[in-house]
Amino acid sequence: MEESRANLSLEPVKPTAEAEKTESFEVIDYLRELFLNSEEQKKLEQKKLKLMRTCVTLLSVVAFVVFVSAAILVPPLLTTVSEANKALVTVQQIDIKTITANIDALTLQANETFTSVGEAVQVLDALDMQSLNDTIAELKTGVESFSKLDVETLNEAIANLNATVEPLARLFGKK
Repeated sequence: MEESRANLSLEPVKPTAEAEKTESFEVIDYLRELFLNSEEQKKLEQKKLKLMRTCVTLLSVVAFVVFVSAAILVPPLLTTVSEANKALVTVQQIDIKTITANIDALTLQANETFTSVGEAVQVLDALDMQSLNDTIAELKTGVESFSKLDVETLNEAIANLNATVEPLARLFGKK
């Protein structure tokens, strides 16, 4: 019995015609499915390739825009930074203590000025305006009289007085 089992196991089983037909349809269906899958994969790969090209193009445009923007904007920014540094150095050189001391001195002087102005206003308030007007009128009269004075006659009188006083001064011992 052992021999019969051994012979059977080594002999291939012959498929029937019906089994061959179903196997061939399964293989054809499998091949068709593989072909359809490969076609679908090709389409997907083509879409991926187009998408990658589009992404590379867009990234190139963005990189170009960034590069051009940097080339245009960096020099003015560097100029602005250097000017800001110069301004900062100037601000750092300002002596705040001296300025505050000067402002304090100015404040004290302004306070003294306001005090003296207040005192002057008090003097003006205390001033008798009527007597001031009377004095001004008298000064006008004096100025008018003085302006009527003959200067040549006055000079002659002074010269005569000098001529008279000089011999008297010599007499008493003065030069």
